[in-house]
Amino acid sequence: MPKLFSILKVLLIFMIIQGCTPMSKITYLNDSQLGEWDVSPVPPKHHLEIGDILMVKVISRNEESNDLFNIENNTKSASPTLTAANLYLNGFTISQEGTIDIPNVGEIFVLNQTLEEAEETILQKAEDYLINPFVVVKLANFEFTILGEINGPGNYPVYKEGLTIYDAIAMAGDITDYGNLAKVKIIRSHKNKKQVYHLNLTDTNVLASEFYYLRNNDLIYIQPLKFKGFRKSQSQVLLSTLTTIAVLFNVYLKISE
Repeated sequence: MPKLFSILKVLLIFMIIQGCTPMSKITYLNDSQLGEWDVSPVPPKHHLEIGDILMVKVISRNEESNDLFNIENNTKSASPTLTAANLYLNGFTISQEGTIDIPNVGEIFVLNQTLEEAEETILQKAEDYLINPFVVVKLANFEFTILGEINGPGNYPVYKEGLTIYDAIAMAGDITDYGNLAKVKIIRSHKNKKQVYHLNLTDTNVLASEFYYLRNNDLIYIQPLKFKGFRKSQSQVLLSTLTTIAVLFNVYLKISE
């Protein structure tokens, strides 16, 4: 019987040790000894890719001429609510040839240009029709996808600039108790090619890295901690083990009387 108790004791200690996760793996930005951190100062400029949707607004003193460029003025939509569907229907999708097709104006090549460069390109075209026009170009389909050990996995559209990796995690309800902050994957598109990058959210160097700010269509995957399956059921296993020990100890006491 003492031998059995020794085995059970070792098993219990093993489960407790395995159930413990180092704090360094489940806390953000562990280098707390640093008073100041370098932060990536400027969000990266998005270079337009095939399939991107642009919202183009051309403003001039002649309102009738503006309708040549602004589709939303022609649709007479009764619902001005900003939705993904409205953005898709009223936006200009970059074709396989890298162009957008503006009614009454024609095709304009914008592939691999930044939003500022696209504004200048469209402005030059608009000057053929309008006097002193002003052009605004926005990316209408900025979104990211987050999967894995996250409380709210899914696809999230974003209508702001300068979205950070921590903003995205907050929007998705934070990482679960079983997520490994030291092992995060980002699948990013660059010039229509996908590449996988590895990120450690416990390291303050993230703040100055190129992954601090998200880019359009980034896919974030939070990997699980090691022994996740064991940890998820460890409370039940521990309770069962303690119950078994109590029963055996009670039997042992009765036998020894």
